[in-house]
Amino acid sequence: MKFTFQHRAFYCYIGMSVWIFFLITVVYKYMTVSEDPIAYKVERSEHVMRIQDKFRKIYLRGCNPSDGIVRGSEAAVDNDVWVLQGFLVITRHGDRGPLTHLKGGDKIPCDTVPISPLLKNYEEYVLNASVSGRPWWVAGAGPFHNFPSLPHTATTHCALGQLTPNGLLQMITVGNILREAYGDKIGLENLDLSGKKDAGGIAYSTRYRRTFQSLQALSWGVTRAAASTRESHSVAFCFRHCACNAHHTLAKKLSIQTKRRLESHPAIKELLTKLSSVLLESQEYIDADVIRDAILAYMCHDVTLPCSKTEKRPFTKKARNLLDVQSGKHLEVDMDVLNMELDYLNQMDFNNEIGRKARDLIKADKKQPLDFDAQMEREKLLYYQQRYLDNGDYDDVIVVKKNLDADFNFPNEKADFDEDYKEPTPASVDFCIKKEHVMSIFAYLEWSYRQDVQNVHSRRKSLLVAYGLIHNIVQNMIRMISENRPKMVVYSGHDKTLQPLMLALGINHHSSIQYASRMIFEVYRKKDLRDEFMFTKRRAVAQDFYFRVVFNGEDVTHRLSFCKGREVVMKSSPSSETQFNTYLCSIENIVRFIHDDYFSDFNVSNYKDACATYSDRG
Repeated sequence: MKFTFQHRAFYCYIGMSVWIFFLITVVYKYMTVSEDPIAYKVERSEHVMRIQDKFRKIYLRGCNPSDGIVRGSEAAVDNDVWVLQGFLVITRHGDRGPLTHLKGGDKIPCDTVPISPLLKNYEEYVLNASVSGRPWWVAGAGPFHNFPSLPHTATTHCALGQLTPNGLLQMITVGNILREAYGDKIGLENLDLSGKKDAGGIAYSTRYRRTFQSLQALSWGVTRAAASTRESHSVAFCFRHCACNAHHTLAKKLSIQTKRRLESHPAIKELLTKLSSVLLESQEYIDADVIRDAILAYMCHDVTLPCSKTEKRPFTKKARNLLDVQSGKHLEVDMDVLNMELDYLNQMDFNNEIGRKARDLIKADKKQPLDFDAQMEREKLLYYQQRYLDNGDYDDVIVVKKNLDADFNFPNEKADFDEDYKEPTPASVDFCIKKEHVMSIFAYLEWSYRQDVQNVHSRRKSLLVAYGLIHNIVQNMIRMISENRPKMVVYSGHDKTLQPLMLALGINHHSSIQYASRMIFEVYRKKDLRDEFMFTKRRAVAQDFYFRVVFNGEDVTHRLSFCKGREVVMKSSPSSETQFNTYLCSIENIVRFIHDDYFSDFNVSNYKDACATYSDRG
């Protein structure tokens, strides 16, 4: 008892130690078990966030939403030192529908009109000008006679290659940026774009509705008036320097290299094949740029990326009741209800040859219900189109009609419906496009663009394609210097206008040209024209004129191949809200480049010899 009592403190200490050890062990085990799910959730969340961020960057870069189009370093020069003589702007049109037929493309809401006071004011301007007929800028004879000034949204959700209301707003926004940057400097309020004289400005457009409508929207954004438009017969605005056999030789070489590049990436090729089967009506060939364009149609109009479906929905009970067939009688059908029930009727493609002829043959009009025979005829044509369209073994609607009965013995009795058409089975899903797939394709394309930039064939092709446009730009710059006119020149074009232009100038752009992109050439003159020795005012000479190039708000003058190391560097105007490094390049440099150094890669001195020489090599 005495021994036990004397060592009681020791026993308590041992007991407490064991109890603490036990608690630590249990807590540690609990923490170890519970940490894994927490860590997994955190890691998973970070992974999802990274995907979201990358996908958003792709969206912003590819779609260029109007609220993200803001002024950059346009006109960011010191007004106390420099005087703006004029500017030239080359643009890509705004957001458009896809260039290829998409599966379910009619479900993409390209006709959704964004809420914008600017867009509403422009639409009112066009409607007011159209009160007594066509607006003046399309009323006269010419290449753009009767062209619509606003995107057509009445008949289809996503018309092939046509400008959307969102694209219209993008171009108005670009015009507003030009108005804000240059309005006070050259008096844009009084700028004449009627085409009667070149003193005000000149406007060029390719003969596409999307570029013409983009030009009018931009012009209204700049001057609050439309513009008389001159046609460019080429996407590249080549003017008098278009015919060149070397274009085809170089294009063929580049096409072969592009195919080999894709063959060297079998995983990307397999992914493109899957995406093509989901997105495109026809899978004749695999083209990464075509897939990119199709994906952007979904992304830029806020539509969920699609999945492939192997089965089409047959008639439902409600549809069969609507078609209460009585032998030998014509029944009127409520087309609005019927079209909602027969989903696959909406897949009738009226934009291709067989679809247009079918429409003309049947004269479908929802306001006038079709009789039963006409409805059956339409169903037969739809079936024939779905079965034979990809094979291409039809020449005319007559051939279609000859094969109708043989291909599809459409039932005419109520009993046949009950026997032949069963309840639909759920459509099975094979493949769904995910954000990771989109990021993989866009990453591959960006890498591919980098290879093109470094490719000697791509560089030479761009020099030949862009020569006519650069020559015209330099001519107008010289007129701004010598004649003080025009004040503004606009070229409303495409991505295939800007890509070769940038590469020919030595600006290596490693991604595709987004919608509503703008490249601006600003022409300046020194403000203080005083003789250094006599201290008297003198006339301007060639050395007093400079220019700068701004692409989507970024000053890229110092990246021009003929301006590197020769440019003037200065800070932007102190009055500017944002400070930029401003680069100015002497106009003598670009004049010397176009006349003396442009064809040095071909070891010749003119366009004609460059085309002939490279054709011989090819």
